[in-house]
Amino acid sequence: MPHLRVEIRTERLALPVSRLGPANPLPVFRWQQPTSANPAPPADNLSADELAHTFVWGDASILPYRVQDDYDRDLHPGHLDAVVLDNGLLRATVLPDLGGRLASLIDLSTGAELLFRNPVFQPANLAALNAWFSGGIEWNGLIPGHSPFTCAPVFCGVVETDDGPILRLHEFDRVREASWQIDLFLPDGESRLYVHGRIVNPNPREIACYWWTNAAVQYRPGMRVLAPADYGIEHVLPDNHLERFALDAHGFDASYPEEWSTATSVFFRKPDADRLWIAALDSRGRGLLQTATHEMRGRKMFFFGTGTGGRHWMEVLGRPGDSEYVEIQAGIAPTQDQEFILPAGGSLEWTECWMPFAADAAAVHDPCWHTACSAVRRTLDAQLPAQSLSALDIRLRIHASKPATRPLHRGAVWGKLHEVLTGRPIAPGLDFDAQPGVACPWAELAETGRFSAASLAALPEIWVAGDRWQQALIDSSARHGETWLHALALGIIALDRGHTAPATAFFQRAHTLRPNALSLRNLALSERDVEAAERLYLSAWDALDAAPQLATPLITSLAAEIAEWLLRHNRIAALRRFLYGLSPDVERHERIRLTRARLSLLDGNLDSAEQWLDHDFATIREGETALDEIWSALQIARASRRLGRALSPDEERAVLAASPVPYRLDFRMVRMVRTVGNGRV
Repeated sequence: MPHLRVEIRTERLALPVSRLGPANPLPVFRWQQPTSANPAPPADNLSADELAHTFVWGDASILPYRVQDDYDRDLHPGHLDAVVLDNGLLRATVLPDLGGRLASLIDLSTGAELLFRNPVFQPANLAALNAWFSGGIEWNGLIPGHSPFTCAPVFCGVVETDDGPILRLHEFDRVREASWQIDLFLPDGESRLYVHGRIVNPNPREIACYWWTNAAVQYRPGMRVLAPADYGIEHVLPDNHLERFALDAHGFDASYPEEWSTATSVFFRKPDADRLWIAALDSRGRGLLQTATHEMRGRKMFFFGTGTGGRHWMEVLGRPGDSEYVEIQAGIAPTQDQEFILPAGGSLEWTECWMPFAADAAAVHDPCWHTACSAVRRTLDAQLPAQSLSALDIRLRIHASKPATRPLHRGAVWGKLHEVLTGRPIAPGLDFDAQPGVACPWAELAETGRFSAASLAALPEIWVAGDRWQQALIDSSARHGETWLHALALGIIALDRGHTAPATAFFQRAHTLRPNALSLRNLALSERDVEAAERLYLSAWDALDAAPQLATPLITSLAAEIAEWLLRHNRIAALRRFLYGLSPDVERHERIRLTRARLSLLDGNLDSAEQWLDHDFATIREGETALDEIWSALQIARASRRLGRALSPDEERAVLAASPVPYRLDFRMVRMVRTVGNGRV
């Protein structure tokens, strides 16, 4: 039977979508990120390879990216633009407006969906820039965490080759100032999707990078996740540290997701393995398998767990009754607490293969981990020998530097502006040409060395960071004179680097040259004296009132930040006055609701506190405990009021057991510790 020619086409997918509004216009500095530091793992637990190039979660800056925190849980009929790669045996569907996410991979011989295909688009607060959605295969780099392109457009185009068409995705990372690309290749006559990755460092210095490919697969009872491993390493929440444990501990098998009641990340480690892979297989021994060339050394399983909080997370991200999934992941470093070093002018390439997979059910569910893995390995070697993958990798490396012949989708302009600043292309074969859009004032700076009158008339929607942009601002100020925009931008760069004194001077000059709310807000963040910071924050708010033309996102974002700051610093009288003056639109912001709930608790207005909790919260952060803390404090306060006295610790525990956190408010991902045999799980 002749095979169909490989086809790449565009489509529009109809599905329920939640609104994703404009990004937060306030620059978010490194200390404002809502992640906790992780302690150094014990040196006697992990190998030198597993400790190399570790980092502290939340310690690095996300500037110049903007946080995407304007969304809700109101689904409505909508569409997503898609690009489909189809060879008659497999059909892959890519979403170029959403980071190039591979939303679906269908085995056309059986009609089976190999991934968890989310039936809705619903952002939630799990990514480096907040907004993230579940499902499919995502490309995570070059900074730690879910990609800054998760909910952003990327470049997409077709590369015609003698081997067949390749669908290319690529973008420029503004923090690492390097490019990443993913070439998707579906050969004629094969039920295997090959993914060739390339990261290029165009800088004259080495950089630290990060890469993980994450695939969500539909969870089914009895599912097993297997990978070559002598032991496992768990990423333990909530403090983000690593613990080594035995995978085959008696009475508990970490390869079965259903054994984990709370959210877990398990890295499978076999340092001397000659071939690495990971597979999610159902009770019949069928499912999805990934393997790759030797550059991809890490393998991981993630599951939200079978507990209430985990189930709620999956339903928040999807649709009740159709939302449970497990992730199988592969990365360049052994664990996700590590980066890898890319030398100056260097690049890294690898090739992955994602394929439908079936093996003998009894063998892959053998109680012995190594027996089950051996069964999978034998089947994999028969279907795709390692040397065949290596040979294809060589051909894909040649194609990786060829330009796309048919552009399908445009990303952001920042790669092009980097090329303008440096006078050099970033990577062979990659085209970063795009319309400036919100980058307009910075495009002017890169191309002309100065700002136009139009750019100086309004606050930019987005900011710049990094040594090159800092130098461009300094050179422009020296040649053409410092404007308020020069001073404000240089102050933002300095403050994010912890250079408070020069940042303060920049912000003061910017405000003198042109009074503006953002300079005052940044001065408040720079100020150590609480009373002075309060005055600056409230002056920034008054400056917004004097400029009603400013966009709603700036107003609501600043209001939420001020309210949280006043509460955190116990400026209760000022907080009451501030909240009293808010408009109804701003008051509905869910971060304002949380502040009002906490304030109601402080005031003893318990019914009001509960009313503020009556909401479908959308932006609760992964690991955040605000809702269960407020709920628990509310129940204890009510019981204490009934008894007319404070409760003992035992009484508090009894009250919370009788009034547990409601399902709609339960986002807890706390790990339960138990010791079984020689394993800690």
